[in-house]
Amino acid sequence: MFWRFGGYANISTLDSILEKPDVTLEDLLEESDLIQELKQQNGKLIEFLRREDVMWKLLEYVVAPKPSTPVSEEGGNNTAGASSKNESEDGNPSGWNQLPDTERDKEEKIRLKYAYVCCEVLSSESWSMAETLMENLQPLRMFWSFLERPAPLDPLQAGYFTKVNETLLDRKTDEMMEFFKGLDNIVPKILKHVDCPMIMDLLLKIISMEKCEGGTGIVDVSSPVFDCLCFLSGVTKRPFN
Repeated sequence: MFWRFGGYANISTLDSILEKPDVTLEDLLEESDLIQELKQQNGKLIEFLRREDVMWKLLEYVVAPKPSTPVSEEGGNNTAGASSKNESEDGNPSGWNQLPDTERDKEEKIRLKYAYVCCEVLSSESWSMAETLMENLQPLRMFWSFLERPAPLDPLQAGYFTKVNETLLDRKTDEMMEFFKGLDNIVPKILKHVDCPMIMDLLLKIISMEKCEGGTGIVDVSSPVFDCLCFLSGVTKRPFN
């Protein structure tokens, strides 16, 4: 009868996992109640997620590239003959191309799952996550290097990338505006992917920040395309040519 009176109500599976000395982020990402526990402001969980090494992993998983199978000159899959050097240059984990199809499918499902869950964690209602991201900008700079990839971007990843950054723009407007202005050649990098609807949404979100406190000067960039987008958004500061 003990359970009828809530004897186990306060026992959290995540709390039990976090008690382990060798707990990893991956252990938590496999738990279905991770997001719910974060929404409920589980202090132990938030403390773990705010660790610098964990924050790096969260951001990396959101935009983790899909390993690609090198193609030989004859047009076939270059598996057995693929060198470790080529795998490294392609961003493939060593031996990934030699895995059976079922194993590759499993790895891809894990990649997609982790990307989704990490995006939800980083864009959650917890202010602590936004605070942590803005306290150490190195992981965030790595995150924005996603825009340095060749077009077209993976639309799913682009959507996750945009969601995380829109959350930060809403909650940490001033800090994000300063961060954005400090990124090298960021406008050309964004415009390279302007055909991607999710990146376009992010760009328009950034432009709209001109109307917010802390966003002044964000549209003061010399680029015909950027000027056009600013004009269409109604926030141009210069005559439209």
